[in-house]
Amino acid sequence: MKKELLRDRETFHLEIPADENNLGDVRDFISDICTRAGFSKRETSNTKLAVDEACSNIIQHAYRGRGGQIRLDVQAEPGQVEINIFDRGDPFEWASIKDPDLDQYVEIGKKGGLGIYLMGRIMDELNYQTSAAGNRLYMMKSSAAAEERLPLFISIRPKWTATLRFKFGLRATLGLLGLVLLLWALQYTRQTRQMDEEYARLWSSKMGIAENLSAKSVDALVREEQYSVEQTTLNAFVSNLMKKFSEVKYAKVVNNQGLIVSSSNPDEIFENYEGPEELATVPEGGSWVKTIHEDFGSIQEYHLPVLYFVVSEGQVVRVGRVVIGFSEAMVESTIIDPRPMMALILTGVFVAGVLLIYLLVAIFVKPIQELTDGVRAIGEGSLEDEIKIDGPEEIGEIARAFNEITAKFRVAQKNVVEQERLQKEMQVAQEIQHSLLPRIVPKISGYDIASFYRAAKEVGGDYYDFVNVDEDAIGVVVADVSGKGVPGSLVMTMIRTALRMEARGNHSAAEVMAKMNDFVTEDMKKGMFVTIFYVILDSKNRIISYSSAGHNPMVLYRAESDETFFLNPRGFPVGISLPDNSLFRRSIDVEKIKLKKDDMLVIYTDGVTEAMNESRAQYGEERLIQLIKKYGRIPPADFIDRLSEDVRNFTGDHPQNDDITVVAIKEKLMADEVLYGIRKKLLDLVNLEGLSVAAACRRMKVSPSTYYRYKKRLSERTRCSGKSMI
Repeated sequence: MKKELLRDRETFHLEIPADENNLGDVRDFISDICTRAGFSKRETSNTKLAVDEACSNIIQHAYRGRGGQIRLDVQAEPGQVEINIFDRGDPFEWASIKDPDLDQYVEIGKKGGLGIYLMGRIMDELNYQTSAAGNRLYMMKSSAAAEERLPLFISIRPKWTATLRFKFGLRATLGLLGLVLLLWALQYTRQTRQMDEEYARLWSSKMGIAENLSAKSVDALVREEQYSVEQTTLNAFVSNLMKKFSEVKYAKVVNNQGLIVSSSNPDEIFENYEGPEELATVPEGGSWVKTIHEDFGSIQEYHLPVLYFVVSEGQVVRVGRVVIGFSEAMVESTIIDPRPMMALILTGVFVAGVLLIYLLVAIFVKPIQELTDGVRAIGEGSLEDEIKIDGPEEIGEIARAFNEITAKFRVAQKNVVEQERLQKEMQVAQEIQHSLLPRIVPKISGYDIASFYRAAKEVGGDYYDFVNVDEDAIGVVVADVSGKGVPGSLVMTMIRTALRMEARGNHSAAEVMAKMNDFVTEDMKKGMFVTIFYVILDSKNRIISYSSAGHNPMVLYRAESDETFFLNPRGFPVGISLPDNSLFRRSIDVEKIKLKKDDMLVIYTDGVTEAMNESRAQYGEERLIQLIKKYGRIPPADFIDRLSEDVRNFTGDHPQNDDITVVAIKEKLMADEVLYGIRKKLLDLVNLEGLSVAAACRRMKVSPSTYYRYKKRLSERTRCSGKSMI
């Protein structure tokens, strides 16, 4: 159901337990309010991102897992939303990040937090207060729709309007403009009347072309055979008609049953024709003209009946109709419109008059005024523009003296400013990038995971992360942003936040990436994109699902056969503006795989295979595959060390232009071992911890019948083991 837009200021409230599982309710709450306030899709997504980041920080840092409540009070009106977020957790040292811009962020380092920086960039206002009663975070966001309601013209009178040069020139220009406009109006009226008469004559001649086609179509429509001689003749006539008259864009002949019997487009012949709805109101023997707009411009479409005289009945009947479209641009291009030339001549007269007026003014006043303006600009710190004066030599000497001074200032400041800007940008980018990378590798039952990251000399765009999907599954993501410096790092920040937001509870790798693409595409700079490989490890069902958004293929190593395989699902990179909004979602594939014991998956970025030595030779996929086969049976951490050492030995001291990122995943358990472990834990909950069968089954998420079946199988296994020992 479509939400009604706000007409006045309204207040909304939401209170949730401080748990990440409740953040979905917060996003839905904010999305509904922003939509009703008239926010665009992009503005709504940005506001949800900021509020989600704020609530996540409260859960992780203010309450630190102790539990508590988060209350949101929102006041919304058309074009603006004010959000107050209250909590009773530990207060945050907000004073250290009062001004969350790039320079301040570099100075405070990690202390301020990247989340606060992002919220400051997204929201229009941000304020944090703490007291004995709790903490309050105030956020305000205005929509572009609010700006559209501002007056289109704000009367601010510049200082230069008070000068004598302006006043004299303005009055003379307005007088000349009035005279030119009067002459233009008289000529325009006369020439427009002549043009209308010419257009009417020209279009009447086009009706003759349509009538000629109608006459030629009678024989073909009267005959019932699909491939008659008359139809062949008609097709040839239509083809010649298209060649002879370039203004004819298409022509069709339709019988009474709505079947196209001849067309300028051969693919349409013998297909049903669906005409405009208005055609049903046209009398049977009447003609009709309609103006339509297509990809190649405005078209006048003629509908004429094809009439046939039935001798036996002594009457004229309609056996079909012809549809012919004329390009208005091509038809009317044959008429020369005199009005632009007339307007051009009058414009030239006006421009010449204005130039003459201001030439007289410039001779006496302009040089002195330009010198004054230039000196004032230098005093205000503008050193970019030189003072240029065409006038008396004495004034020119003064201007040259000031230009020499400003030139020396520019040379002295240029190098210093540029170096400081680049240094700060690189510091910010490195800080953002390093703060995004995980500090520890998560533990998950049955899998052994290791990771490796080496930054290039310049700040690159590699990113990897581990995401909690639920208590039995984690997501592993490896991404590469097509950009360096601060823009690439900020894109990585958006990807990380969107991925963590969408991955919770979602076991479809393709759906997570599709939602993430919808979230970040509009906010990414044109030309930038992100390749991503996303893997979900399910420790309970022992199934690995994965999707790729244009990333390098993942390598599968089968220990039993000592073989390697490239796993490369289909998908577009994230952030590309596709012609169809649903194309990304429809194109991305999700694939699943089961590993055997000691099998290994290797996810990497192109910084590995494109690593160069001094001879500019690349490390390459073949060398990587050989290394995986050689060390695929050792633990992932040891494999990562061998790969890092091999890449370092290959590249030597040659500086690299891209980051190197690798994540290795090894299967530690067989499926039977996992199943036995689940059975054993279920029985231990009953026998050792004293839980009831129903409580133990609820904790393990199985039915009571499963417990008794496990108990019976374990008893049989124990009995058989005892016999074999005897």
